Amino acid sequence: MLSKSNHLYRNDFLESKNNHNQGTIITNPSLSQNVFLVLSILVLLSILSFLVFAEYTRRETLSGVVSPIGGMVKVKSNKSGYISKLFVKEGVKVKKSSPLYEVKYERFDSSGVGLQEKISISIDSKYKLIKDRKVQESQKSNMEFQSYTKEINNLDSEIKILENVISLSNKEIELSENLLLRQGKLLENNYLSEIDYQKQKLDLISKEYKLENNNLNLQKLLRERENLLDRRKSVKLNLEIKLKDLDRQLEDTEREKVEYLYQSDSQVRSPLEGTITSILTEKGHSVKDGQVVLTIAPESTETFVELYASSRDIGFIRLGQNVKLRFDAYPYEKFGVQSGVVKSIAKSAVAPELIENRRLIRKEDIGGLYQIQVQLTKPTITIYGKEEELISGMTVSADVEIDTRNIYEWILEPFYSIKGKI
Repeated sequence: MLSKSNHLYRNDFLESKNNHNQGTIITNPSLSQNVFLVLSILVLLSILSFLVFAEYTRRETLSGVVSPIGGMVKVKSNKSGYISKLFVKEGVKVKKSSPLYEVKYERFDSSGVGLQEKISISIDSKYKLIKDRKVQESQKSNMEFQSYTKEINNLDSEIKILENVISLSNKEIELSENLLLRQGKLLENNYLSEIDYQKQKLDLISKEYKLENNNLNLQKLLRERENLLDRRKSVKLNLEIKLKDLDRQLEDTEREKVEYLYQSDSQVRSPLEGTITSILTEKGHSVKDGQVVLTIAPESTETFVELYASSRDIGFIRLGQNVKLRFDAYPYEKFGVQSGVVKSIAKSAVAPELIENRRLIRKEDIGGLYQIQVQLTKPTITIYGKEEELISGMTVSADVEIDTRNIYEWILEPFYSIKGKI
Protein backbone atom coordinates (compact mmCIF):
# COMPACT_ATOMS: atom_id res chain seq x y z
CA MET A 1 0.00 0.00 0.00
CA LEU A 2 2.82 2.37 0.79
CA SER A 3 4.54 1.78 -2.48
CA LYS A 4 1.39 2.49 -4.32
CA SER A 5 0.85 5.76 -2.46
CA ASN A 6 4.38 6.94 -3.25
CA HIS A 7 3.71 6.58 -6.93
CA LEU A 8 0.99 9.20 -6.55
CA TYR A 9 3.60 12.07 -6.14
CA ARG A 10 6.48 13.10 -8.22
CA ASN A 11 9.93 12.12 -7.09
CA ASP A 12 11.04 15.78 -7.04
CA PHE A 13 8.39 16.62 -4.54
CA LEU A 14 9.34 13.74 -2.34
CA GLU A 15 12.98 14.73 -2.45
CA SER A 16 12.17 18.36 -1.62
CA LYS A 17 10.34 17.21 1.44
CA ASN A 18 13.32 15.30 2.65
CA ASN A 19 15.73 18.24 1.99
CA HIS A 20 15.89 20.70 4.94
CA ASN A 21 18.97 22.75 4.04
CA GLN A 22 17.16 25.55 2.20
CA GLY A 23 16.79 29.07 3.89
CA THR A 24 13.70 31.34 4.57
CA ILE A 25 12.08 32.81 1.56
CA ILE A 26 12.51 36.61 1.52
CA THR A 27 9.99 38.70 -0.37
CA ASN A 28 10.79 42.39 -1.06
CA PRO A 29 7.98 44.63 0.41
CA SER A 30 6.25 47.04 -1.85
CA LEU A 31 6.39 50.87 -1.52
CA SER A 32 2.83 51.07 -0.22
CA GLN A 33 3.66 48.61 2.53
CA ASN A 34 6.64 50.71 3.62
CA VAL A 35 4.56 53.91 3.68
CA PHE A 36 1.83 52.22 5.70
CA LEU A 37 4.39 50.92 8.18
CA VAL A 38 5.96 54.36 8.67
CA LEU A 39 2.58 56.01 9.07
CA SER A 40 1.50 53.39 11.59
CA ILE A 41 4.64 53.99 13.64
CA LEU A 42 4.13 57.77 13.52
CA VAL A 43 0.50 57.44 14.55
CA LEU A 44 1.47 55.16 17.42
CA LEU A 45 4.18 57.59 18.57
CA SER A 46 1.73 60.49 18.28
CA ILE A 47 -0.83 58.67 20.38
CA LEU A 48 1.78 57.83 23.00
CA SER A 49 3.08 61.43 23.01
CA PHE A 50 -0.46 62.74 23.30
CA LEU A 51 -1.20 60.44 26.22
CA VAL A 52 2.05 61.38 27.99
CA PHE A 53 2.38 65.11 27.32
CA ALA A 54 -1.14 66.37 26.52
CA GLU A 55 -3.21 67.89 29.31
CA TYR A 56 -6.92 68.07 29.88
CA THR A 57 -8.61 70.67 32.04
CA ARG A 58 -11.87 69.79 33.70
CA ARG A 59 -14.23 72.75 33.73
CA GLU A 60 -17.31 73.25 35.82
CA THR A 61 -20.18 75.53 34.86
CA LEU A 62 -21.46 77.61 37.77
CA SER A 63 -24.46 79.90 38.01
CA GLY A 64 -24.38 83.41 39.40
CA VAL A 65 -25.61 86.95 39.19
CA VAL A 66 -24.14 90.41 38.62
CA SER A 67 -24.11 92.37 41.87
CA PRO A 68 -22.91 95.85 42.84
CA ILE A 69 -20.30 96.43 45.51
CA GLY A 70 -22.21 96.04 48.77
CA GLY A 71 -24.82 93.76 47.21
CA MET A 72 -28.42 94.36 46.29
CA VAL A 73 -30.53 95.89 49.03
CA LYS A 74 -33.97 94.42 49.52
CA VAL A 75 -36.48 96.75 51.14
CA LYS A 76 -39.13 94.83 53.07
CA SER A 77 -42.44 95.82 54.56
CA ASN A 78 -42.29 96.19 58.34
CA LYS A 79 -45.97 95.38 58.79
CA SER A 80 -48.99 93.87 57.10
CA GLY A 81 -51.32 96.18 55.22
CA TYR A 82 -51.59 97.70 51.78
CA ILE A 83 -49.45 100.08 49.73
CA SER A 84 -51.20 103.44 50.00
CA LYS A 85 -48.50 105.46 48.24
CA LEU A 86 -45.60 104.56 45.95
CA PHE A 87 -43.13 107.39 45.48
CA VAL A 88 -40.61 105.77 43.08
CA LYS A 89 -40.39 103.91 39.77
CA GLU A 90 -37.97 101.36 38.38
CA GLY A 91 -34.71 102.86 37.15
CA VAL A 92 -35.11 106.02 39.24
CA LYS A 93 -32.16 107.13 41.35
CA VAL A 94 -32.96 107.82 44.98
CA LYS A 95 -31.06 109.59 47.72
CA LYS A 96 -30.63 108.41 51.26
CA SER A 97 -33.73 108.95 53.44
CA SER A 98 -35.93 109.79 50.44
CA PRO A 99 -39.45 108.26 50.71
CA LEU A 100 -40.05 104.99 48.85
CA TYR A 101 -43.57 103.87 49.76
CA GLU A 102 -46.18 104.04 52.50
CA VAL A 103 -48.00 101.12 54.09
CA LYS A 104 -51.38 101.50 55.77
CA TYR A 105 -53.62 99.16 57.68
CA GLU A 106 -57.04 100.72 58.31
CA ARG A 107 -59.62 99.37 60.74
CA PHE A 108 -63.20 100.61 61.06
CA ASP A 109 -65.62 100.97 63.95
CA SER A 110 -69.25 99.91 63.97
CA SER A 111 -70.29 103.11 62.20
CA GLY A 112 -67.82 102.53 59.38
CA VAL A 113 -65.47 105.33 60.36
CA GLY A 114 -61.77 104.54 60.16
CA LEU A 115 -60.23 104.15 63.62
CA GLN A 116 -56.86 105.38 62.46
CA GLU A 117 -58.43 108.54 61.11
CA LYS A 118 -60.30 109.13 64.37
CA ILE A 119 -57.18 108.59 66.45
CA SER A 120 -55.18 110.86 64.18
CA ILE A 121 -57.83 113.60 64.44
CA SER A 122 -57.92 113.18 68.22
CA ILE A 123 -54.15 113.57 68.49
CA ASP A 124 -54.20 116.61 66.21
CA SER A 125 -57.01 118.16 68.27
CA LYS A 126 -55.08 117.56 71.47
CA TYR A 127 -52.03 119.16 69.94
CA LYS A 128 -54.07 122.18 68.80
CA LEU A 129 -55.65 122.59 72.25
CA ILE A 130 -52.26 122.66 73.89
CA LYS A 131 -51.05 125.22 71.36
CA ASP A 132 -54.13 127.37 71.98
CA ARG A 133 -53.68 127.07 75.73
CA LYS A 134 -50.10 128.16 75.35
CA VAL A 135 -51.25 131.29 73.52
CA GLN A 136 -53.95 131.92 76.11
CA GLU A 137 -51.52 131.56 79.00
CA SER A 138 -49.20 134.03 77.32
CA GLN A 139 -52.04 136.49 76.81
CA LYS A 140 -53.23 136.07 80.40
CA SER A 141 -49.76 136.60 81.77
CA ASN A 142 -49.29 139.67 79.61
CA MET A 143 -52.54 141.12 80.90
CA GLU A 144 -51.55 140.45 84.51
CA PHE A 145 -48.13 141.90 83.88
CA GLN A 146 -49.65 145.05 82.37
CA SER A 147 -52.14 145.31 85.23
CA TYR A 148 -49.39 145.13 87.82
CA THR A 149 -47.33 147.59 85.84
CA LYS A 150 -50.26 150.01 85.77
CA GLU A 151 -50.79 149.68 89.53
CA ILE A 152 -47.09 150.22 90.15
CA ASN A 153 -47.17 153.34 88.01
CA ASN A 154 -50.18 154.63 89.96
CA LEU A 155 -48.40 153.94 93.21
CA ASP A 156 -45.34 155.74 91.93
CA SER A 157 -47.52 158.77 91.27
CA GLU A 158 -49.08 158.58 94.74
CA ILE A 159 -45.69 158.10 96.35
CA LYS A 160 -44.33 161.09 94.53
CA ILE A 161 -47.29 163.25 95.64
CA LEU A 162 -47.00 162.01 99.20
CA GLU A 163 -43.29 162.70 99.24
CA ASN A 164 -44.03 166.26 98.11
CA VAL A 165 -46.66 166.61 100.86
CA ILE A 166 -44.18 165.34 103.44
CA SER A 167 -41.60 167.76 102.17
CA LEU A 168 -44.06 170.64 102.51
CA SER A 169 -45.11 169.39 105.94
CA ASN A 170 -41.50 169.42 107.07
CA LYS A 171 -41.13 173.00 105.92
CA GLU A 172 -44.41 173.95 107.57
CA ILE A 173 -43.34 172.35 110.85
CA GLU A 174 -40.01 174.11 110.65
CA LEU A 175 -41.78 177.45 110.25
CA SER A 176 -44.22 176.62 113.06
CA GLU A 177 -41.32 175.74 115.36
CA ASN A 178 -39.63 179.06 114.62
CA LEU A 179 -42.89 180.88 115.18
CA LEU A 180 -43.46 179.04 118.48
CA LEU A 181 -39.96 179.94 119.57
CA ARG A 182 -40.55 183.66 118.98
CA GLN A 183 -43.95 183.47 120.65
CA GLY A 184 -42.26 181.92 123.67
CA LYS A 185 -40.09 185.02 124.00
CA LEU A 186 -43.14 187.21 123.66
CA LEU A 187 -44.83 185.16 126.37
CA GLU A 188 -41.88 185.74 128.68
CA ASN A 189 -42.16 189.49 128.15
CA ASN A 190 -45.93 189.32 128.65
CA TYR A 191 -46.59 190.42 125.09
CA LEU A 192 -48.56 187.23 124.35
CA SER A 193 -51.14 185.42 126.35
CA GLU A 194 -50.66 181.87 127.54
CA ILE A 195 -53.70 180.72 125.59
CA ASP A 196 -52.39 181.96 122.28
CA TYR A 197 -49.07 180.28 122.95
CA GLN A 198 -50.75 176.97 123.74
CA LYS A 199 -52.83 177.21 120.57
CA GLN A 200 -49.70 177.67 118.53
CA LYS A 201 -48.13 174.73 120.28
CA LEU A 202 -51.16 172.52 119.59
CA ASP A 203 -51.04 173.58 115.97
CA LEU A 204 -47.39 172.43 115.79
CA ILE A 205 -48.24 169.11 117.39
CA SER A 206 -51.09 168.62 114.90
CA LYS A 207 -48.75 169.27 111.99
CA GLU A 208 -46.19 166.81 113.37
CA TYR A 209 -48.94 164.22 113.75
CA LYS A 210 -49.98 164.69 110.14
CA LEU A 211 -46.36 164.36 109.09
CA GLU A 212 -46.04 161.05 110.92
CA ASN A 213 -49.23 159.79 109.28
CA ASN A 214 -47.90 160.81 105.89
CA ASN A 215 -44.64 158.98 106.59
CA LEU A 216 -46.58 155.89 107.61
CA ASN A 217 -48.67 156.12 104.45
CA LEU A 218 -45.50 156.52 102.43
CA GLN A 219 -43.99 153.39 103.94
CA LYS A 220 -47.22 151.55 103.28
CA LEU A 221 -47.19 152.63 99.64
CA LEU A 222 -43.55 151.63 99.28
CA ARG A 223 -44.27 148.17 100.74
CA GLU A 224 -47.25 147.81 98.44
CA ARG A 225 -45.07 148.80 95.50
CA GLU A 226 -42.48 146.15 96.42
CA ASN A 227 -45.27 143.62 96.72
CA LEU A 228 -46.56 144.51 93.25
CA LEU A 229 -43.05 144.25 91.83
CA ASP A 230 -42.72 140.75 93.32
CA ARG A 231 -46.09 139.76 91.92
CA ARG A 232 -45.20 141.09 88.50
CA LYS A 233 -41.95 139.15 88.62
CA SER A 234 -43.78 136.00 89.68
CA VAL A 235 -46.06 136.42 86.66
CA LYS A 236 -43.05 135.96 84.38
CA LEU A 237 -41.77 133.00 86.37
CA ASN A 238 -45.18 131.32 86.42
CA LEU A 239 -45.53 131.92 82.69
CA GLU A 240 -42.16 130.32 82.01
CA ILE A 241 -43.10 127.31 84.14
CA LYS A 242 -46.48 126.92 82.42
CA LEU A 243 -44.97 127.34 78.96
CA LYS A 244 -42.32 124.71 79.72
CA ASP A 245 -45.00 122.34 80.95
CA LEU A 246 -47.09 122.99 77.82
CA ASP A 247 -44.02 122.50 75.62
CA ARG A 248 -43.43 119.17 77.34
CA GLN A 249 -47.05 118.23 76.65
CA LEU A 250 -46.57 119.23 73.01
CA GLU A 251 -43.47 117.05 72.78
CA ASP A 252 -45.36 114.14 74.36
CA THR A 253 -48.19 114.64 71.88
CA GLU A 254 -45.77 114.78 68.96
CA ARG A 255 -44.06 111.63 70.23
CA GLU A 256 -47.44 109.98 70.61
CA LYS A 257 -48.30 110.90 67.03
CA VAL A 258 -44.95 109.65 65.74
CA GLU A 259 -45.39 106.35 67.56
CA TYR A 260 -48.92 106.08 66.25
CA LEU A 261 -47.82 106.82 62.69
CA TYR A 262 -45.04 104.27 63.04
CA GLN A 263 -47.51 101.65 64.22
CA SER A 264 -50.26 102.53 61.77
CA ASP A 265 -49.13 104.43 58.69
CA SER A 266 -45.53 103.50 57.95
CA GLN A 267 -43.63 105.55 55.37
CA VAL A 268 -40.49 103.64 54.42
CA ARG A 269 -37.45 105.63 53.33
CA SER A 270 -34.38 104.62 51.37
CA PRO A 271 -31.54 103.35 53.60
CA LEU A 272 -28.90 104.43 51.07
CA GLU A 273 -28.27 106.22 47.80
CA GLY A 274 -28.80 104.07 44.73
CA THR A 275 -31.06 103.05 41.85
CA ILE A 276 -34.41 101.27 42.04
CA THR A 277 -33.84 98.02 40.16
CA SER A 278 -37.21 96.35 40.64
CA ILE A 279 -40.59 97.03 42.23
CA LEU A 280 -42.36 93.85 43.27
CA THR A 281 -45.74 95.35 44.16
CA GLU A 282 -47.99 98.20 43.09
CA LYS A 283 -50.08 100.87 44.78
CA GLY A 284 -53.14 99.38 46.43
CA HIS A 285 -51.71 95.86 46.65
CA SER A 286 -51.66 94.12 50.00
CA VAL A 287 -48.34 93.21 51.61
CA LYS A 288 -47.31 91.03 54.53
CA ASP A 289 -44.85 91.72 57.28
CA GLY A 290 -41.35 90.99 55.93
CA GLN A 291 -42.43 90.86 52.28
CA VAL A 292 -39.93 92.34 49.81
CA VAL A 293 -41.44 95.42 48.18
CA LEU A 294 -38.53 96.65 46.05
CA THR A 295 -34.78 96.31 45.56
CA ILE A 296 -32.11 99.00 45.38
CA ALA A 297 -28.70 98.80 43.73
CA PRO A 298 -26.19 100.90 45.69
CA GLU A 299 -24.66 103.85 43.87
CA SER A 300 -21.34 102.32 42.82
CA THR A 301 -19.26 102.24 39.65
CA GLU A 302 -17.87 98.79 40.49
CA THR A 303 -19.69 95.52 40.06
CA PHE A 304 -18.79 91.90 40.62
CA VAL A 305 -20.22 88.51 39.81
CA GLU A 306 -21.36 86.26 42.62
CA LEU A 307 -21.14 82.55 41.77
CA TYR A 308 -22.33 79.50 43.69
CA ALA A 309 -20.25 76.32 43.81
CA SER A 310 -21.11 72.94 45.27
CA SER A 311 -18.92 71.02 47.70
CA ARG A 312 -17.69 68.84 44.82
CA ASP A 313 -16.38 71.84 42.88
CA ILE A 314 -15.08 74.14 45.59
CA GLY A 315 -11.99 72.07 46.43
CA PHE A 316 -10.02 73.06 43.31
CA ILE A 317 -11.10 76.71 43.08
CA ARG A 318 -8.35 79.10 44.13
CA LEU A 319 -7.97 82.84 44.47
CA GLY A 320 -6.71 84.45 41.29
CA GLN A 321 -8.16 81.81 38.96
CA ASN A 322 -9.42 83.05 35.62
CA VAL A 323 -13.12 82.65 34.95
CA LYS A 324 -14.97 82.85 31.64
CA LEU A 325 -18.36 84.49 32.02
CA ARG A 326 -21.38 84.18 29.76
CA PHE A 327 -24.21 86.63 30.37
CA ASP A 328 -27.65 85.20 29.65
CA ALA A 329 -28.84 88.59 28.41
CA TYR A 330 -26.14 88.62 25.70
CA PRO A 331 -25.68 85.26 23.89
CA TYR A 332 -21.99 84.36 23.97
CA GLU A 333 -22.18 82.91 20.45
CA LYS A 334 -22.73 86.45 19.20
CA PHE A 335 -21.12 88.72 21.77
CA GLY A 336 -18.41 86.50 23.17
CA VAL A 337 -17.48 85.88 26.78
CA GLN A 338 -16.20 88.15 29.52
CA SER A 339 -13.16 87.41 31.67
CA GLY A 340 -12.90 87.66 35.43
CA VAL A 341 -10.70 86.71 38.36
CA VAL A 342 -11.69 84.95 41.57
CA LYS A 343 -11.30 87.50 44.40
CA SER A 344 -12.88 85.77 47.39
CA ILE A 345 -14.19 82.35 48.37
CA ALA A 346 -16.57 81.67 51.23
CA LYS A 347 -15.09 79.65 54.08
CA SER A 348 -18.29 77.76 54.81
CA ALA A 349 -21.23 76.44 52.84
CA VAL A 350 -24.69 77.95 52.97
CA ALA A 351 -27.96 76.10 52.54
CA PRO A 352 -29.55 76.93 49.16
CA GLU A 353 -32.77 78.13 50.79
CA LEU A 354 -30.79 80.79 52.69
CA ILE A 355 -29.28 82.28 49.53
CA GLU A 356 -31.12 85.32 48.22
CA ASN A 357 -30.48 84.34 44.59
CA ARG A 358 -31.44 80.69 45.05
CA ARG A 359 -33.77 80.93 42.03
CA LEU A 360 -30.62 81.09 39.87
CA ILE A 361 -29.40 77.69 41.03
CA ARG A 362 -30.18 75.19 38.31
CA LYS A 363 -28.92 72.08 40.07
CA GLU A 364 -30.90 69.86 42.35
CA ASP A 365 -29.81 67.92 45.43
CA ILE A 366 -26.51 69.78 45.66
CA GLY A 367 -26.42 70.33 49.40
CA GLY A 368 -24.60 73.38 50.67
CA LEU A 369 -23.26 76.06 48.35
CA TYR A 370 -20.16 78.24 48.59
CA GLN A 371 -20.34 81.85 47.47
CA ILE A 372 -17.55 83.01 45.16
CA GLN A 373 -16.91 86.61 44.18
CA VAL A 374 -15.41 87.24 40.76
CA GLN A 375 -13.94 90.61 39.82
CA LEU A 376 -14.68 91.65 36.25
CA THR A 377 -11.91 92.84 33.96
CA LYS A 378 -14.28 95.62 32.91
CA PRO A 379 -17.77 96.63 34.06
CA THR A 380 -19.08 96.76 30.49
CA ILE A 381 -19.65 94.44 27.55
CA THR A 382 -19.19 95.28 23.89
CA ILE A 383 -22.52 95.23 22.03
CA TYR A 384 -22.36 96.13 18.34
CA GLY A 385 -19.26 98.20 18.90
CA LYS A 386 -20.63 100.06 21.94
CA GLU A 387 -19.80 99.50 25.57
CA GLU A 388 -22.94 98.67 27.54
CA GLU A 389 -22.87 98.69 31.33
CA LEU A 390 -23.71 95.46 33.08
CA ILE A 391 -26.95 95.73 35.01
CA SER A 392 -27.18 94.44 38.54
CA GLY A 393 -29.26 91.29 38.71
CA MET A 394 -28.19 89.85 35.33
CA THR A 395 -27.84 86.08 35.44
CA VAL A 396 -24.45 84.63 34.53
CA SER A 397 -23.03 81.25 33.57
CA ALA A 398 -19.35 80.85 34.38
CA ASP A 399 -16.77 78.27 33.32
CA VAL A 400 -14.18 77.69 36.03
CA GLU A 401 -11.09 75.55 35.47
CA ILE A 402 -11.37 72.98 38.22
CA ASP A 403 -8.46 70.58 37.61
CA THR A 404 -5.71 70.16 34.98
CA ARG A 405 -3.96 66.78 34.51
CA ASN A 406 -2.26 64.73 31.80
CA ILE A 407 -4.40 62.51 29.61
CA TYR A 408 -2.85 59.32 30.92
CA GLU A 409 -3.70 60.40 34.47
CA TRP A 410 -7.35 60.73 33.51
CA ILE A 411 -7.17 57.26 31.86
CA LEU A 412 -5.53 55.71 34.92
CA GLU A 413 -7.82 57.51 37.36
CA PRO A 414 -10.07 54.44 37.87
CA PHE A 415 -7.00 52.43 38.90
CA TYR A 416 -5.95 55.21 41.30
CA SER A 417 -9.43 55.08 42.75
CA ILE A 418 -9.24 51.32 43.22
CA LYS A 419 -5.80 51.66 44.82
CA GLY A 420 -7.08 54.37 47.15
CA LYS A 421 -10.00 52.22 48.25
CA ILE A 422 -7.73 49.23 48.84
